[in-house]
Amino acid sequence: MTTWYPGIMARAKRLIRENLAVVDVVVELLDARIPGSSRDPGLGRLLEGKARLLVLNKADLADPGMTRRWVSWLAARGERALAFSATPRASPAKLLGALRTFDGGRRPSASLRVMVVGTPNVGKSSLLNRLAGRASAATGDRPGVTRGKQWITLAPGLELLDLPGVLPPRALAGETGYRLAAAGIVPEGTYEPVLVAEWLLAWLISRPSGQQGLQAVYGGQLAGGTDPHDLLELVGRARGCLAAGGKVDRERAAAAVVKDFRDGRLGRYTLESPPKAGESDG
Repeated sequence: MTTWYPGIMARAKRLIRENLAVVDVVVELLDARIPGSSRDPGLGRLLEGKARLLVLNKADLADPGMTRRWVSWLAARGERALAFSATPRASPAKLLGALRTFDGGRRPSASLRVMVVGTPNVGKSSLLNRLAGRASAATGDRPGVTRGKQWITLAPGLELLDLPGVLPPRALAGETGYRLAAAGIVPEGTYEPVLVAEWLLAWLISRPSGQQGLQAVYGGQLAGGTDPHDLLELVGRARGCLAAGGKVDRERAAAAVVKDFRDGRLGRYTLESPPKAGESDG
């Protein structure tokens, strides 16, 4: 995988730094399927001393039990966190209630000003739309839709600042890179789809629930298979991803696997657990 840190991400961090003084609390948005990998370690240093609420978004796609574990783990470290799903039917009441518990030393009549930050494609625009109850922010299914800062006024007494996504300036390698790619945090072209799909298939097939999800979507012919290369071939045939001569188009098959995971068709999964005692969380 390649390093992805375009100039727009450097600009995003500069925008955060420049606007911290005018907000009372920062909402740091994470992907509930990869709460650790989707968190920019540089933000912790940048936001030090500022009131913060961590929101594990897309909780409807993550393992519920694992989401509770992550929220508890973060709470044990002194960080406030809650799970949320910025879907069209989701109620923002819980999140709004959590935000209103912050006052930031404001005058009683002043509005609470909130900055929303996070890595690209964790659902910031969708979350803002849920809070506002209208399509106030541009949304999309690719990273980096939000290009500049924008204020969104909510009633009563709540203003939100949306900023472009940020991503750590690091090589997208190993387990972290696979998780970011599988969840759609990084853009196409920065990873090999076949490698990501095979990693994801290996992860799923190693768990009983993952095996059941794969068989439910692609058919029983996947039963008992353990080699991700062979599994991708079977998925390709099950999905009709065939090239001339009946050969499996592995790129198309890989895209199908990744999309089915992102859409939740294979089931609800969290691709990483909270660190155990003595393990690094960065």
